[in-house]
Amino acid sequence: MNRFLTVTAVLMFSAQAAACGFRLDDGKLLRCGMKRVDVMALAGEPLSKDVDTLGIDTGEPVKGETTETWSYRLQGDIGGEYLVSLTLKAGKVVAISSKQLERI
Repeated sequence: MNRFLTVTAVLMFSAQAAACGFRLDDGKLLRCGMKRVDVMALAGEPLSKDVDTLGIDTGEPVKGETTETWSYRLQGDIGGEYLVSLTLKAGKVVAISSKQLERI
């Protein structure tokens, strides 16, 4: 059973690592690990930015962890328009998700 969980975890991590990118119609790649300034250079200003800070109130001033979600409407390299969300932590992309909009 332990071996099964280990293999499953490795496969899930590999799939996430492989899926952490979005290729733009000009061939350039948005990928995990990019800094926010590099994302802006490739994709421009996002349609929206959401910022969430998670912290635990212990009565002492503590800096929480901030997560940003940037949303774009972009052309993909294989055609079509996509809604693309980038999750950033500490100023770097940690996750990318995309959904193709319906073609007319």
